[in-house]
Amino acid sequence: MADWPRGVVVGAAFAALAGGCTSGNGHRGAVPWVNRPLPPYAAPQPRPISYSTSAPACDAAQLRVTRGRGGVATGHLFERFVFTNTGSTPCLLRGYPTVSADAPDGRRVVLHPRLGSTFAGSLSPSDLAAGGHVFLDFGTSDCGCTCLRPHPTRYRYLAFGLPHGGAVRGGRLTLIKDCYLEMTGFGLPERLAEPRAKPGTAGTLRALLRLPRTVRAGTVLRYTVELVNPTSRTVTLSPCPSYTEATFTPTAHTARRFRLNCESVHAIPAHGHTRYAIQLAVPRDASGFAKLGWHLDTPTGPFAAGAVQIVAA
Repeated sequence: MADWPRGVVVGAAFAALAGGCTSGNGHRGAVPWVNRPLPPYAAPQPRPISYSTSAPACDAAQLRVTRGRGGVATGHLFERFVFTNTGSTPCLLRGYPTVSADAPDGRRVVLHPRLGSTFAGSLSPSDLAAGGHVFLDFGTSDCGCTCLRPHPTRYRYLAFGLPHGGAVRGGRLTLIKDCYLEMTGFGLPERLAEPRAKPGTAGTLRALLRLPRTVRAGTVLRYTVELVNPTSRTVTLSPCPSYTEATFTPTAHTARRFRLNCESVHAIPAHGHTRYAIQLAVPRDASGFAKLGWHLDTPTGPFAAGAVQIVAA
């Protein structure tokens, strides 16, 4: 194997830990690679965090609606309206309003958007503190049903009928509809719980990836991953974790998942590290510089990445 170049050593910030550190597990050299493929890893979905929704319903008289930030992306037009609590006590605004407006010909019409979400996502119900706000989002096309129609319909003098009664008037606010119209319920952007690894589990480790400078297409890329335990608690490799490795080139992409070799190393001690030999088959049609990503299959990693030059077979 080629010498390890400094430029392709990539990993979490633990250089100070690596110098002079021993694994403490009695294993000399790299732990051998084992060919134990597994199905692709599916990370668990993050858990949503609910807002408080215990306040009494908002009265229309204590609400003011203004235009929020909108935008255009990938053929979609996004419009946001901000509903502010002008009262002195908290209140709750949730559910879907009715929306009426003046059409371009002067008729007063009721709009019938699709309910649920827009291309930007959905909103979660939330109390409004005094002076606080929630949003109401709309989505439509920004270029016509087939990106041919140049003049979408603009509705004026909006009024938002609240689910429990009353209406909030939007003054000179306008709303565009082109082909379709989507609308969220009242609320704030969804909050998701950030995953955290439990002490003593593989998710608390850090990874250092060591790659050769080059590898031939159609052969096996042999490299090492060093798992470092920066914590003061031993990480037990039980159950034995799996890992996913992937290469990305201008001409090919490959990804495989394997079980880590836990037969000779069952734990990584506090402030210790263990080096693992890893193998990855390189496609015959791969060429150029390849980006390689590696991670343990836990919601928090660890993750590491690097690059290697693929030369013709």
